[in-house]
Amino acid sequence: MTITVTGGAVVRLPTVRSDPDALVKAAHVALYRSGETRAYGGGLLVDGGLVLTCAHVVNLALGRPRFAQQPPPARDGAVDGLLVALPGGPAAGRFRVAVEEWLPGCREDGATARDRPEPPEPAQDGDHEWSGDLALLRLLDALPPGRAGAPLGHYRPGPSAFAWYGSGNASTVAAVVVQAETDRWLVLDTPGSAQPLVEGYSGTPLWDREQQRVVGLVVSRRRQRAFAIPTRVVTAHFPRLRPSFTAPDLDAAGPGLADPGHVAVWRQLIDPVRRTLPGPADRADCARELAAALGVPPPAPGEPPAPEWFLLTALAEPHGVATLMAALAARAPSREERHALQVQAVYAAPEQLLTAAEHGELLHLLTGVLPRPREVAARALPLGPGLEDVGWPAAVRILEGYRPRFGKVPSLLRVVEFAAQEAPDPAGLREWNDAVAERLELTAGLAEHRTQAGEAARARRALDEAEPPVVQIQLWRSGSTDTFGFALRSLAPDGAVRHRICRDAPGGRAALLDVLAEVLAQVGRESEPGTVPRVECFVQKDELDLDVDQWVYRPDELFPSVLGQDFLTVLRCPELRRPEYWPELRYRWQARHTAVVLPQERRDPAVQERGRAAPVCGVALCGPPSETGVLRAIAIAVGVPGVVWPRSAVGPGAGALLRELTSGVTAAGLPRAVYEARIRAEEDGVGRHLALVWDGPERIPEALPLSDPL
Repeated sequence: MTITVTGGAVVRLPTVRSDPDALVKAAHVALYRSGETRAYGGGLLVDGGLVLTCAHVVNLALGRPRFAQQPPPARDGAVDGLLVALPGGPAAGRFRVAVEEWLPGCREDGATARDRPEPPEPAQDGDHEWSGDLALLRLLDALPPGRAGAPLGHYRPGPSAFAWYGSGNASTVAAVVVQAETDRWLVLDTPGSAQPLVEGYSGTPLWDREQQRVVGLVVSRRRQRAFAIPTRVVTAHFPRLRPSFTAPDLDAAGPGLADPGHVAVWRQLIDPVRRTLPGPADRADCARELAAALGVPPPAPGEPPAPEWFLLTALAEPHGVATLMAALAARAPSREERHALQVQAVYAAPEQLLTAAEHGELLHLLTGVLPRPREVAARALPLGPGLEDVGWPAAVRILEGYRPRFGKVPSLLRVVEFAAQEAPDPAGLREWNDAVAERLELTAGLAEHRTQAGEAARARRALDEAEPPVVQIQLWRSGSTDTFGFALRSLAPDGAVRHRICRDAPGGRAALLDVLAEVLAQVGRESEPGTVPRVECFVQKDELDLDVDQWVYRPDELFPSVLGQDFLTVLRCPELRRPEYWPELRYRWQARHTAVVLPQERRDPAVQERGRAAPVCGVALCGPPSETGVLRAIAIAVGVPGVVWPRSAVGPGAGALLRELTSGVTAAGLPRAVYEARIRAEEDGVGRHLALVWDGPERIPEALPLSDPL
């Protein structure tokens, strides 16, 4: 068989008819270190006796750092210690080479970096992507007969590429799927290949068997995914290789397709369109459906549109390819053909998962989801793309093209399941997900993701309701002075004691606050970001109006640290609890997350009723100060966990403000509501004078251990 390579060279390869990869095998080059039998990577023979490979492969073969920037040293005109071999040749048939052009890996565009006065920043191990990393070598020895360069061409998305290990051994062939293209590289996967792309494939040509063209150069691997430098980037760096580059046949793709990506889609899908819509009636019916779905004018009445009309229309509209392929799949004569169309849709347009109708409906349903897309996606895809602080339209666009590493369910559908947990209309999002999964034949797989989303939401809610870190202070005032004996301890969320300090000898408040400030600082360092610890002050029954929440525990002229404005500061008074009501306290404590706070101006029998189906778990004392003491004592005695009131220094309007503050608040939300009121309040506002008892049946410290006598 005679093949004419672009550039005029004629090569006779009698084996091409039986081996579709003969052309690239004849041009495959292996790189060795002198005296060794292990290939460090591969390369591609191009016309003119040149070898194209990655610069880092040359560096590794010579024992240099991977991203060494200077060209390798030469001896007698050849790279010292580097030899190349052609697979299938004699064992001793290794050739000397010289560096013709050198473009090491760097962190900026190598094409412009060469023209800049300052050197570019080298790439580093651990970088996800880099520029350059190309080397053009010249053979210094004559090639054996029958060896010539392979032609270059554009890549196509899909499972049509192959690569070999650096040695070129036939058993190392890897079947490659070209998933997408970044700014610099092609993204490669090997989901159905017996041989993955591992270290040692770098520098080897990426071969498109159907096009009979080299479409890239394997450059990197990260976990299960590999990458290649596309040929368009190679020829941009090395213009001398452009004669070997075969441009797409734009005329064969129809009018108006100047985008190589559109040409690749055209070549993949034109045959499925013709095969699925063979007759005029089929095309006329599908054309009306496609035009309505995309919101474009339908073809003129009369002659049914040609197959080319469908692809031209789909390529010109957002979500057009996915919409077209869904319409074709619905008309497929068999399940196997429908599945084949779905696979072709993914490979032809990997960034288009949704049809136009599905996309519009999803954005409408996501409008009311309160958490930002970044937060929902982080919960659903811990190893997924890191979204910026964008809205749902941009997030959906990014997630559409993100494919999961494991499993079949697209990542977008998983994120929708997690979004449904936060949405005001979860049923609408789940119905939408069910419809898309049914179209993609993924209903069974989606059920597992729905279960996981529900479990994650329940776990998060339980975490939100979990107890924060707690600092407890038992206070004993010495007479009527401002001196106290105290015991202090801090508890982790699981109840473990982290700090314990006792001072039974009375001391001034300043000494107490110095100790407290040190413990609070340590608790802050040990807490999760955003956590507000709770400070519980155990006081005697005649000290319930002690304004501990307004104590300045860290003085500062400009920004004093106030206890109740920095922490959820509450009071506890087990002394007032009646033993016969302890079961009631435990019962009310369990219901605190659902029971609302009851405003109380006078004695209300509902507070004292035991075993109510909806027990009173929180009380806001909004009556006159003369009634506050009695009502407070009753509520605490019968086991109400949360009791809040304004201290007597506040004016007569405090009750109305407190009623407004606690309206709709659950008992469990009382500490947070009071904390926020203290932050927002003016210097003499009601929030600065609120006292709160928040007392449950757990974590009650033992009696203060007295120190040994002197």
